[in-house]
Amino acid sequence: MKILIIQTAFLGDLILTTSFFREVKEKYKNAEIHLIVNKGTEDILAGNPNILKVIPFDKAKVKKSIFYFLDFIKSLQQEKFDLCISPHFSHRSSLIAYFSGAKERIGYDKAGFSFLHTKIISRPTRGKHEVDKLFSLIHDSPENIPLKQKRPELFFPEDRIAKIKEFLRVQHLDQKYIVLAPSSIWETKRMPTEKFKELFNLLTHNTEYPIVLVGSSKDQILCENIIDRRLPDTISKTPQSDKERIFNLAGKTDLVELSYVISRAKGVVSNDSSPIHFASAHNIPTVMIYGATVPDFGYSTLSDKQYLAQVDGLSCRPCGIHGGKVCPEKHFKCMKDQNIDLMFQKLLELIG
Repeated sequence: MKILIIQTAFLGDLILTTSFFREVKEKYKNAEIHLIVNKGTEDILAGNPNILKVIPFDKAKVKKSIFYFLDFIKSLQQEKFDLCISPHFSHRSSLIAYFSGAKERIGYDKAGFSFLHTKIISRPTRGKHEVDKLFSLIHDSPENIPLKQKRPELFFPEDRIAKIKEFLRVQHLDQKYIVLAPSSIWETKRMPTEKFKELFNLLTHNTEYPIVLVGSSKDQILCENIIDRRLPDTISKTPQSDKERIFNLAGKTDLVELSYVISRAKGVVSNDSSPIHFASAHNIPTVMIYGATVPDFGYSTLSDKQYLAQVDGLSCRPCGIHGGKVCPEKHFKCMKDQNIDLMFQKLLELIG
């Protein structure tokens, strides 16, 4: 049996879907699972034993050329899939599912062109965790599945983490540091730099924990603005000093290395973004910072130890499922009024 799964959403969504891949593999014994992902996110699936083939889909090319899309469809049809499952609910994903040639196609009722699916599953916007929504595509009662079984699964091929393991060893960073993840694709999901500076200063002046800041290459300046000093461009050249316990790894790790860094942390502080889901995969204590969005959308951490940092009593929250570029109300109180002292206290409680 050949199964096609379509998940071309953001990195965090893909990470959350990894436990679903295992469930599909468990339900359909000996099936071949082929997975379509948004190009650029496939690296996080390195070493995943549940997926036979990962198929990157370039959304930018689709916008430029219909011929790319047609060629992509033709290549899928040659595989002769028996079943297609679409956790992604865009119009385009439904079209890909339909034209894949799979006779059975499972998708959500909220999907664009949902009528193209042969089996439609209800997907509430709020009230259920995203993993429960995913599991409902193949299970009747996903809420009865143990939490541990729902956590994301991320793997570390040894050849992919040798460099970062050596870095952590040399810097004496073996499971005793705190990770700060100050970025997000959406501006209204990002706590202001000054607020992160407050938390950073509390940590550096009141604890002895090393601090590791993470993000993409685009976040290097953001992280440097938080810590107010520069580090060399590469991990291998980072100096070792008894007094140095601040590390900006933004843009200096690939996705597998970033996953490993988070897996060894004492705790993680993150906006509503992908580092929350990295932490879920490794059951790392997590402080989640929510602004424009709310946990009720279903994207909160699945770690045993967690704290939700949010500003209660704002009638304008949530202002969108993904957030936005600017605060619609122009005051941005959901992030500017975050209680950093309380956040610091709760973080210390989580990490013991």
